[in-house]
Amino acid sequence: MNVLNSFFKQKETLIGIAAAIAFQLIFVFIWLTAYDGVYDRTDQFKVGIINDDIGYGEEIVEQLEQDNLFQITKYSNLHLAQKELDDRNINMLIHFPNQLTENILANENASIDYYINQSTATLTKQMMEKIAGNITGQVNQQVQQAIKIQIADHVPQMLAEQSENKHVVEQVTSQLIDILQSSSNPSIHENVMKINDKEGFAPTMVPLLIVLASYIGAMLVSQHLQLSEGKLTTMHSKSSLFIGRQIINVLVAIGVSLLTVCLMYLFHIDINQNFFVLWGFQALLMFSFLTLSQVFVMLFGNIGMIFNIALTASQLVSSGAIVPRELLSSFYQGLGDLLPATYGVNSYFSLIYGGGNVLLDMKYLSIIIASLLVVTIFGKIIQHLWKRLQPIRTTES
Repeated sequence: MNVLNSFFKQKETLIGIAAAIAFQLIFVFIWLTAYDGVYDRTDQFKVGIINDDIGYGEEIVEQLEQDNLFQITKYSNLHLAQKELDDRNINMLIHFPNQLTENILANENASIDYYINQSTATLTKQMMEKIAGNITGQVNQQVQQAIKIQIADHVPQMLAEQSENKHVVEQVTSQLIDILQSSSNPSIHENVMKINDKEGFAPTMVPLLIVLASYIGAMLVSQHLQLSEGKLTTMHSKSSLFIGRQIINVLVAIGVSLLTVCLMYLFHIDINQNFFVLWGFQALLMFSFLTLSQVFVMLFGNIGMIFNIALTASQLVSSGAIVPRELLSSFYQGLGDLLPATYGVNSYFSLIYGGGNVLLDMKYLSIIIASLLVVTIFGKIIQHLWKRLQPIRTTES
């Protein structure tokens, strides 16, 4: 019992237990609120459509617009639309070829082209393929219904006109049976084309793995640097300690990122860019995590780790590594725009699968880093001024 009492008298023991409780509460609260109603937001998916068919194609597009199952953007140029898909501005591209109606009426093979970008979250790819199948099934129903309506409108009149000519009646009846039999089978097929495709399951987990490992590593570095800084406050000025800390952050970002990149090559993760591009990006991402995680521990001490725990859960949710950002609420989408993990996940999809814009993501990461450094500096200045004012207030009182 004396040993237990000794342990519980230590502040670090209580902080460790509090951290474990905080992890449970924060992760459960953030993840369950973020993922609540995900499947009710499929109408936030963006689908591009190119229609080159003036018959059934136009009818299908009109029906899709009326159904309002997702956000539709019409394109007239296939190359431009594919570029938008490659940049992940749309989730899927549907192309109705110009001979669609002609092939249907001639009872020949007809197909609708679906372009799906594989450089996205796994759930996005799965849902796009499911939507493609649903659209094809819906189109087949529309076509069969249209054929039956045409038969119902024209055949009775034709039979009535030829009622005295038994040979013609038999011929029309035979043709009618053939049409009904052919229309009962699917006449349109889906042609799914996967762009930026990669084989294997491991690459799909890399964006989530790297972001999670990098941020947790940054949290631990920031926490222990804060403990070291506390022991050095009497030996160095606050400004020199801050500068020294940032130099260490840069060195850690470069060194740890080199290890990360080497491990990716060791496990044969195929990257579309060269070694130095990957290393440079990972170093920038790691440094952004270090500047984010240090803000709270520098301003609030060990209690600041509670904020970092919350940011771990928030970034995993809002980055799009697990669930597509389109399916999240507007709050978590907006939060993701402000956090570096979102741009880390985007870029790793681009680096592994292709597409996207890594340079643009790096630009946003640089803006986040600069903003966080400014916030940290001003926070420390305000904190220093407040401490200097405290003795004055005590004396006056």
